[in-house]
Amino acid sequence: MRNRARMSREPTLLVVTPTLGTSPYLEETIRGVQALPFSVKHLLAVPQPMVVTLQEKYPGCLVVPDAGKAGGIYGALNKALENAGDDWDWFTYINDDDLLGEDFASVFLKHIRQPDPAPVVYGNVRLIDDKGARLGTITTENNPAYIPALLQQGTSPLNQQGMLFQRECVRKLGGFDLQYKLCADLDFWARALAGGFAFRFYPAELGRFRIREGQLSGNILLTREELTRITAAHFPQTVSPLGKKWAKVRYRWINLPRYLERFRRSGVKTSEEILES
Repeated sequence: MRNRARMSREPTLLVVTPTLGTSPYLEETIRGVQALPFSVKHLLAVPQPMVVTLQEKYPGCLVVPDAGKAGGIYGALNKALENAGDDWDWFTYINDDDLLGEDFASVFLKHIRQPDPAPVVYGNVRLIDDKGARLGTITTENNPAYIPALLQQGTSPLNQQGMLFQRECVRKLGGFDLQYKLCADLDFWARALAGGFAFRFYPAELGRFRIREGQLSGNILLTREELTRITAAHFPQTVSPLGKKWAKVRYRWINLPRYLERFRRSGVKTSEEILES
């Protein structure tokens, strides 16, 4: 399942895409993964009746059955990880309507060539519309030390698109928690942070998140409720009022160019309002 022949010593990236096989963007997502200039193992987690059809259609991928409708996206991810084997070193997942960012490959190669690379990597995520046009860039906290304070104020300061997790970290986390319908990815990286795994931020575009009609992430009320539960579970020690205030002011300041871009493109809307609309 490698898109190019590489030396065995080079780390292999495991990419998982949960899909029903009907997304009009799936081929674009797959092409982006196959174009990566290093060793890649791409798994598609699909409904059981679609396995043979999609394996024939996408021979460069390994197609495995998902966990059924009840398992949803995160059950599909867990099934893929169970069937991924041991011939991979880093993991990321990309939905069948999203894309890896233009800087993903260069950041991956730069990171894995470090003497002691941090086990979790994240970066910038571009918002795009259904045609791929740019809508803005998701606001992001570049210093992991401030993440708990932001979570405790209801702000999720990074997105999973393009995130990288070292295999040891994935194994320790034990998969995605299916009690969360929309935010199990947030829970996944929050457990990594709370568990002491080092995070490394790169000021580069690692993912592209597509805004389209009917997507699950538009359910803002459930998203907020799950974020609150996840924060309480993994960061129960309350940050001081002063610490929270400073974290919020800092976050707004470093993201000021993104707020201005969002205003120019979408008017006076929060990221949640963009998702809802």
